Amino acid sequence: MSSNSSIVDRSSHSQALDGVKVLDFGWALVGSLTSKYLADYGAEVVKIESSTRIDLSRLVRNVSTAQANNLDDKPWFVHLNTSKFGFTFNLKHPRAREVMDRLIRWADVINENFTPGTLAKLGYGYDYACKLSPGIIMVSGSAYGQTGPLAHEWGIDGTGAAWSGYLDLTGWADRDPVGPQMPYGDAVVPYLNILAVVAALDYRRRTGKGQHIDTAMTDVATHQITPFLLDWQVNGHLQTRAGNRIAHASPHGVFPCQGEDQWCAIAVFNHEEWNAFCRVIGNPDWTSEARFSTLALRKENEDVLEGLVAEWTRQQTAETVMNLMQRAGVPAGVVQTAQDLIERDPQMRAREFLTPLEHPVLRTMGHPTPPFKLMETPAQVRTAPRLGEHVEYVCKHMLGMSDAEYAELAQADVFK
Repeated sequence: MSSNSSIVDRSSHSQALDGVKVLDFGWALVGSLTSKYLADYGAEVVKIESSTRIDLSRLVRNVSTAQANNLDDKPWFVHLNTSKFGFTFNLKHPRAREVMDRLIRWADVINENFTPGTLAKLGYGYDYACKLSPGIIMVSGSAYGQTGPLAHEWGIDGTGAAWSGYLDLTGWADRDPVGPQMPYGDAVVPYLNILAVVAALDYRRRTGKGQHIDTAMTDVATHQITPFLLDWQVNGHLQTRAGNRIAHASPHGVFPCQGEDQWCAIAVFNHEEWNAFCRVIGNPDWTSEARFSTLALRKENEDVLEGLVAEWTRQQTAETVMNLMQRAGVPAGVVQTAQDLIERDPQMRAREFLTPLEHPVLRTMGHPTPPFKLMETPAQVRTAPRLGEHVEYVCKHMLGMSDAEYAELAQADVFK
């Protein structure tokens, strides 16, 4: 039996999702992050992998200590899969159905983010799961959703961002569209999945009925540009890339500060904030010029205005700019790096953004805690599992297999 070092007794620590059982087929960001937060808040999550179909984050070599042939030393996987039980078995094995049927009957929720139709092709789609467990809830996250002409197309965050329309709005008007370095849409979808799962659990509590939750990353991304959709529908006006500028604020941008690659964001929305901004920078003569006296005029002269603002910010540290503006009631914020956030940010430290966990390969490292805090039932984060770490534990303690039954299936190489 593998070491069960990440198993803890939660019996004396009440959590919001105690008693909820999740069968997790998440193998990329949306699926893994959805089940991670369910697990961090108390759900029993059994993460399914196989030697031929592992979580993609086990392949990401994003720190120098990660080795290509070691599937248990990838920090990205460790972050995305905290508090779960690791379980490996071959879904295509002739005896796989014996195990899969028991897992489905055990579960309250099935979480998956395969290309739509994949589980059904394997014989374990939602209709089949309902026959075994009529109250089952399945949450399916995909690029384009379970229906429509693109449903079965392969998609990732970058292609979804382009299709959803928001990539057309990021960047500068005279340059190519620019997407964020991180998969923004994929990172947002899991929070909506969690909300939908909790709602479905409550509905089942009241009615006894489960349901299939269908979440499309492109739908989520398109919702983020709703004002631009409305502008087209109502006004026939097609907005496009505008850099850091927006229609209802000026100055509104990221300005260079003292030092190399140091920046501060400043946003001035109304007349009161403009007057406060002018006071902070010492009311130079140009601030009283007619061309900057109203928002509309500042928008007309925005190139000149931003140049004048930058002349002042270059003489200050980014922290000074932020502090002076914030104290005067003007929204402002330092552009921070990952190093700033980890080593210097007092807000992140006060919020306990990182919780240290001991990992058998990576040793102690800080894990980001859930970004939403339940004050009465806080998250209890455990280290992520090694590949197949809890196979025997899950079979015997969760599925109720006898020693002999487990040994027979293990001997038949079902758990590979």
